[in-house]
Amino acid sequence: MEIDTIYKYLGLAIIIVLVAYIAIKSLTFQARLIEGMASKENDDVSTDKDKKPDAIKANTTTILDGLLIDKYRPFYDDTIIELEENINATILAGILKNSESIASDPSSEKSQKFISAVNNLKMFKETLNDTMKYLDGMKPSTSNSSTGGGGKWF
Repeated sequence: MEIDTIYKYLGLAIIIVLVAYIAIKSLTFQARLIEGMASKENDDVSTDKDKKPDAIKANTTTILDGLLIDKYRPFYDDTIIELEENINATILAGILKNSESIASDPSSEKSQKFISAVNNLKMFKETLNDTMKYLDGMKPSTSNSSTGGGGKWF
């Protein structure tokens, strides 16, 4: 055999081994990924159905306890009011800035993007109003177990 033929077969063998190695690693990774997803699905079912409301209530109490609503209610009221004022000013400034382009072509991509942003801000204002109503509806308590809140999503 010639030396070129030997190198050719040796190179081909190395390529086959590398491809097989990559294929095996990919399959084992995919199997671990699928197994991990399956075990997470089982974690969601770990709480009995009759205990879920209590678990949710405990989580809500934890959030409220961390907020210390009795102590910081004026701060929360002021924050919501100032956010609403900020949103109103932002909407007004945006409308004034974009009014001509919207009037000339309301269906353009730029106009539609702005209109969607304004509508999102309007929905956020509604959320602020709902939050204020919720805060106003909370009764002051002697203990913070039902009126504070340390939310995980803040």
